[in-house]
Amino acid sequence: MPFVRYGFLVVALLAWLVHFGLAQQLKLATPADPAQDVLAVVNGSKITRMDFDQLIQQYRPEAGSWAEHNKGQVMRDLVTLEVLAQEGTKLRLDQDPRIQAQIRLRTKDIVARSVVEKYVNERSGVTDDTIRQHYEASKDEYAVAEQVTASHILVRTEQESQEVLAELKQGKDFAEVAKARSIDGSAAKGGALGTFSRGRTVAEFEEAAFALQVGEISPPVRTQFGYHVIKVTERTPAHVKPLDEVRDEVRNALIAQFVETLLQDLRGAAKVQVLRPEYGFE
Repeated sequence: MPFVRYGFLVVALLAWLVHFGLAQQLKLATPADPAQDVLAVVNGSKITRMDFDQLIQQYRPEAGSWAEHNKGQVMRDLVTLEVLAQEGTKLRLDQDPRIQAQIRLRTKDIVARSVVEKYVNERSGVTDDTIRQHYEASKDEYAVAEQVTASHILVRTEQESQEVLAELKQGKDFAEVAKARSIDGSAAKGGALGTFSRGRTVAEFEEAAFALQVGEISPPVRTQFGYHVIKVTERTPAHVKPLDEVRDEVRNALIAQFVETLLQDLRGAAKVQVLRPEYGFE
């Protein structure tokens, strides 16, 4: 299900939830209280196993296994952050209003994501049953139109198109003829146009392509671009994607719906005063 219907924040939060879930799966084994497991001390400031794990979670999900074998490099990053932060404090950069604003925003962002994660886990009600029910009720959203995979040879004149057909009837390879004679950009790929559904090409070309069977070559087809000789290499009938193929997509859609409702409810319950009209929102 496309997510353009949801707000930017919902999409961002959903992407984070997916990332966080993967990061949790790859998270390194930790002691009972990682906040008390001190790994290093920098000018008197402690770096704990919790700090280590949190940094890993900011990497790509697949970095968890890499970090297990490269603890020193992760620690170097943590030490670098610590010495830079200490230097910034010496320079009183932490008192700069712009930096304080960034810190406030970052803190709110972390807490907000944690709220969403907690509510998704505890209140969203997304289960295998609700996923199946949503899929059954929304099958149209997972429908795939009829498609063909085709190649073509485009030439300028009808006479050239007849010459192309003659070469193909003599047994010449379609892709080689396309490379030698076709006048559009697909020539370099042997005329391959990829897979497309109806409504993606000009009407004359579409009608001819969708009338062909796999392996069949069309007579010359005239369009505004010239004369086409078309070959269909694959056909995919219209179908609905099975649940197993779209299960994650359905789950994410349900979570996105839940998050959108959650945000609307929280905003609705808050006392909000926007003081300048140009910043107003519904």
